[in-house]
Amino acid sequence: MKRWRAAYLAAVAALVLSGCGGTGGGSGKSGDGKGELLVWVDNTRTPAAQQYKKAHPDQKIRVVTIPPEAGYVPTKVSLANRTKSGWPDVVFLTNPAEAATLASDKFGYAAPLDDLVPKSVRDGFAPGSLDTCTFGGKTYCLRNDIAPTVLWYDASLMKKYGYQVPKTWAEYQQTGLKAAKDHPGTIVGAINGKYGAGTYFGSSGCPTRDTLSLTKVHIDLTQASCTRVAGLLQPMAEEKAVTTVVPTDPAFAKLGADDKILMLPGPAWFGDFMFGPAFKIPKGRIAAAPMPTWPGETKSYAGQVGGGAFLVSAHAGDRTEAAADLVRWMTTDVNLQAKQPTYPAFTAAAEKWGEAKSEDPYYASDPMPALSEAANALRPGFGAVRFEADWQTSFNDTVGKAADSGGNLEKALASWQEKLDAAAKTGEYTVE
Repeated sequence: MKRWRAAYLAAVAALVLSGCGGTGGGSGKSGDGKGELLVWVDNTRTPAAQQYKKAHPDQKIRVVTIPPEAGYVPTKVSLANRTKSGWPDVVFLTNPAEAATLASDKFGYAAPLDDLVPKSVRDGFAPGSLDTCTFGGKTYCLRNDIAPTVLWYDASLMKKYGYQVPKTWAEYQQTGLKAAKDHPGTIVGAINGKYGAGTYFGSSGCPTRDTLSLTKVHIDLTQASCTRVAGLLQPMAEEKAVTTVVPTDPAFAKLGADDKILMLPGPAWFGDFMFGPAFKIPKGRIAAAPMPTWPGETKSYAGQVGGGAFLVSAHAGDRTEAAADLVRWMTTDVNLQAKQPTYPAFTAAAEKWGEAKSEDPYYASDPMPALSEAANALRPGFGAVRFEADWQTSFNDTVGKAADSGGNLEKALASWQEKLDAAAKTGEYTVE
């Protein structure tokens, strides 16, 4: 996260020093300036881009594999802005929040796709999945995959301890406190950075990053949708039923090896990439349920932790339609998307993708009903922001620190608000 912030600030500094704002769309050169379509994708997306290239022999296409590091694309685009050349016509973002940077007037990179991708196609994406691509009513990217949160749980441990899968957050809290008391060391959740803020506060609808436009953001942690999360987590933090250890830390893996992970609300990709490979939990034990419902609500809402997006350059000129076609194919081709590792944002592709998931012997039961429900119930208001890294670190410095020290989580929200306000203003937003 520190690297991302440093990269972002370096990119902004480069623009300031060069005196370059966004140069808008049109005839700017890209690649080697010879009319080729320059495509930047990560290693996972490279084979598909090469497949598209092979299927379009009349179109000159150059595919470049870029690192998935946060801040890499904004930094490179800022350098292209300085030289007024070298912009990729298509770029894949492993962190979709960077769309807010690349679409800003200062960068002027991302082209609106509303006139390039038919509404009928855009309507095929999971409800709310393109919200992180939309600013001021314009769509600047297409989501490749999404990471809706579900309630992952160890079905074997739940049965062994005689617990029922909670349907409400009150039941979740009750089960968590009982497990911590009766089975010391057992946890039912993680509240670190994006894994806490995106999962709990995101699913509750707490406005920590509601984008109103490319220059306005709504942040208000005094709302009930925020304080109820603090109330939920407070007693569990005190009894160590939830941990502030980040799920990617080796210490978290030990919890899995020691059979201490009873439940873990988290993104869809945890199923394939964390429980088995990282936490070493044997097959036949992990299952998924919809996120519990919040007080006063009957619908289960999902938070978001991850996913990727494709953007088209505003500098692509006569390659714009070709660039948009590639992006459309990469994100909506059902056969292609059905083979990708993470949950497709395009609904028809997700259904095909889920066929193999439903039969995966690793799971104790079919996880697709819960995953599909979550993908169609993304809580509105979770936007792409230019202060993504600070959003995570400020959470740890306030709410996370309070959870570690036995402090008051609701009071910590005020400190988090202050840090978010400052981060948003640094990112050139007006906070409302």
